[in-house]
Amino acid sequence: MTQIGYILGFCDFESLRSIDEVGRLLSIEVFGGIEFVRKVTDEDYDDENLVLRQDFLGIQAELSGERGSYTLEIGTIPSASTEGSGEVGDVSLMLKQRIQRRCEGVFLCIVER
Repeated sequence: MTQIGYILGFCDFESLRSIDEVGRLLSIEVFGGIEFVRKVTDEDYDDENLVLRQDFLGIQAELSGERGSYTLEIGTIPSASTEGSGEVGDVSLMLKQRIQRRCEGVFLCIVER
């Protein structure tokens, strides 16, 4: 069995809702109720990104975008136990399918880029 060093995933979508509303809905439908909060950034940098308040099964999530076009990015930080393993597990398709089943048509539309 191949040892995976870390996982990542991306999902682009469109919504008429604000990033805060989208974050609340993704929190409920995808991340078991873990809230999205404003990402702490340099005060000189106007950043509207949201991040999960805490990791979800060791996975970090960030929601970014504006004017109705958003990207959800998830991933793990490679740990010392997986050091040396260059294998990446891309879970983008699984993430898109989960969001489509739970959310599409209700408040967003998946975009293939």
